[in-house]
Amino acid sequence: MRSFCGLDFGTSNSTIGVCMDNVCQLIPLENKQSTIRSAIFCDTELKQWEFGQHGINHYLEGTPGRLMMALKSVLGSSLMEDKTVIFNEYVPYTHVLAQFIKHVKSKAENTLGAELTHVVMGRPVHFHDNDIEKDQLAQNTLESIAREVGFKEVTFQFEPIAAALTYEATIQQEQLALIIDMGGGTSDFTVIRLHPGVETIDRSQDVLANCGIHIAGTDFDKKLSLHSIMPLLGMGSLIRGSSSDIEMPSSYYYDLTTWHTLSNLYDPKTIAHVNSIRLMAYEKHLLSRLIHVLKKRAGHHILDSVETTKQRLSDVTEVNVDLSFIEDELDILIARSTLNMIIEDSLQKIIQVIEETVKISGVTFNDINAIFYTGGSTKIPKIREKINSLFPQATVIQGDAFGSVGMGLTIEAKRKYNNRKGE
Repeated sequence: MRSFCGLDFGTSNSTIGVCMDNVCQLIPLENKQSTIRSAIFCDTELKQWEFGQHGINHYLEGTPGRLMMALKSVLGSSLMEDKTVIFNEYVPYTHVLAQFIKHVKSKAENTLGAELTHVVMGRPVHFHDNDIEKDQLAQNTLESIAREVGFKEVTFQFEPIAAALTYEATIQQEQLALIIDMGGGTSDFTVIRLHPGVETIDRSQDVLANCGIHIAGTDFDKKLSLHSIMPLLGMGSLIRGSSSDIEMPSSYYYDLTTWHTLSNLYDPKTIAHVNSIRLMAYEKHLLSRLIHVLKKRAGHHILDSVETTKQRLSDVTEVNVDLSFIEDELDILIARSTLNMIIEDSLQKIIQVIEETVKISGVTFNDINAIFYTGGSTKIPKIREKINSLFPQATVIQGDAFGSVGMGLTIEAKRKYNNRKGE
């Protein structure tokens, strides 16, 4: 059956899977890899859309245009109702998201030589913590976008449950597993009973608990940038006030570390305002760097460098970050211990949600047979060490960090739609 697929639209990365010759598999999307960065670049010279790392590279190389990332994180927010300028026209952000999902869908269809009409899409346990209305709005918006690009039937599955289905396909005996899915936007946790050879779609009796929190990789990137990079651009420095010295306004730096607010800083009025503040600054060279970043639209370059640094710190204990695109010979050494320190409060909140998940499930920590990790943020050693220490009896399994959810969604799509060809 070729009319169905599993689609994992992630904050940082996305995948799509189909069933070929009765075998579920992920489709190569970029550079022969099944993962594509969830990035959208509008090339204003050629007036065309570009996607993934290809689009990011063009932007960082200086091609004029607009780069947008992490847009999944604003689903359900008021921003989705707004319009933005693309190719000299005001278009809704939902249209921008549709362009990306349409691109991924088309790549899969080109590989298959057939139209995809039915989809199981992944979703976090909570798009928005403690806000049911926004959560439902986010799912409804995503469903509407999926239908806009040609899907006739759209269903959803929680991302950690999808990851569990991928792991379940590999086991030989029944297990009680804790699924840890930590990506770019959310961290989700599921306690589930897994059975080898199970084909049923309804797993409600097996899912003992399902919890999540809106803290993950992009939050760690933000903290790392605010702590290590933004002070080099004047964050925390003093300027002369009317009666006493005051700190440089922090709002610029918070916007500079957030993908969907970053482009607002490149407005000439904003740059002129920062330049007027520079005249009152004690450390004018720091504000000169900030102005240079804004004029050169280099904020995205900073965010890309910070994300890469965070990823590298999973493998090495320190990274020298090259910031020569801001100022000649400017760099900074960032240690893994620094990353551990700045994410400690976020990690404590994540641990609290994991403990709550186990409590809701009605089992003990020692009852958990296996911990299955997926999502890029699970590669951070400090996070894994802290979680593993809670479950000393459990076997630890590292799944495909970026593909486990997409594969599980595809497995569910096969079970759900395999006998419904022609609808």
